[in-house]
Amino acid sequence: MTKVILQVYPTLGAEDKMAELRPIGRNNQAWQDMLAGLVDVAKAADDLGYWGLTHVEHHGHSEGMEVSPSPLMLNIYLSHFTRRLRHGQLGLVLPAHDPVRLAEEIALADHMMQGRLFVGMARGYQARWQNVLCQKYGVTSTASDQSEADQRNRLLFSENFTIMKMAWENDLLRYNGPTYQVPFPFEGIKNWPPAETITRPYGVPGEVDENGTLQGLSAIPKPYTSPHPQLFQAFGASPGTLRWCGEENVTPTILMGSHEKLRQLMEIYLEGANSRGRSPAFGEGIGVCRTFYVYPNGTPEDEVRARIRRSVELYEAPVWQGWYAQFGFMEGARLDGEEGPVPKPGEHLADRLINSGLLIGGTVDDVKRQVAGFLQKMPIDYFVWLFHWGMIPPEEGLPMLELFANEVMPEFDLDAAPRTASAATV
Repeated sequence: MTKVILQVYPTLGAEDKMAELRPIGRNNQAWQDMLAGLVDVAKAADDLGYWGLTHVEHHGHSEGMEVSPSPLMLNIYLSHFTRRLRHGQLGLVLPAHDPVRLAEEIALADHMMQGRLFVGMARGYQARWQNVLCQKYGVTSTASDQSEADQRNRLLFSENFTIMKMAWENDLLRYNGPTYQVPFPFEGIKNWPPAETITRPYGVPGEVDENGTLQGLSAIPKPYTSPHPQLFQAFGASPGTLRWCGEENVTPTILMGSHEKLRQLMEIYLEGANSRGRSPAFGEGIGVCRTFYVYPNGTPEDEVRARIRRSVELYEAPVWQGWYAQFGFMEGARLDGEEGPVPKPGEHLADRLINSGLLIGGTVDDVKRQVAGFLQKMPIDYFVWLFHWGMIPPEEGLPMLELFANEVMPEFDLDAAPRTASAATV
């Protein structure tokens, strides 16, 4: 059964508001409005049967786009307004965090949400904030270019991931790696004052030795979900990332339009899984990013085309062309065998997103046909809907969520939760 996750970044306002309230990222009322809007979309997603709602991790975005400096806090906050919806991040930038502290914070959030948390991970690509926050770790943002910075970033990502899993799965954490030790120093922390009175009789067996020296650390709490919440990788699109996801049983969320390239990446995922003794079916454990625009049946074809182009110009272009393209993400829209710039000079962004497969749009029946064609070739577990909440206004976004949930999702068994028809009036 394919599940649908709403990737809600969110944004503090469309471009007119970004200009009027510059810097909107420091505007308190804009934040209050955004939080209220997130509650609305979370309630709607919960009522309508969507599987999950997710945010990113970014810091210092004064422009007001992709504002989510503490996604775990947003997860916990929004979970209080929902009953069954899962909440997560795509993703937490692991090299920007202490791994033990993050493991504990994730576990605590998992308890607060009683198992409705999923965890996405990323390496980080934005120098403006990552270089600042990570300076004490000696790591920066990077492209996947095998440079020294790239290798350092990969090292910390991999090591922090390993430490987090060990912290979740073991009562006593001991780790001796290239950049991190538990305990520190690894030979032990001597002269722990309450060794005999409290830790030896009540702590983890072996936590303190007969000389009063601490030999490890117990990350508390352990997760509510055993052994840990479901793990995702944010926007993976490289062979190395897909192989790692297969090896570690992490769900990649792939930003790629080309079916041929998608198939290649999904097969690499299978190779990684098989190397660790797992045998998932083709598409099992895979997420793919898409944007959807769906309109009622009977809407004239020329009106559908005009509405999609208008929506792309208003709600997609500021993100795709003003933001994504600047970081190289438009590569996901490159056609098979194509060379040169993407989009081509003079090409409308809507045409590029549609022709590349990144945007699925039209009437209900149009969208059904496109989804059916995709799932027949790529029987994936997750659609990640890039839903630019804050750019797209509620009066357009919420009815579209309802139409997709009530008319498209049941056709493909995309959900299993009871739905209401009142979400558009939230």
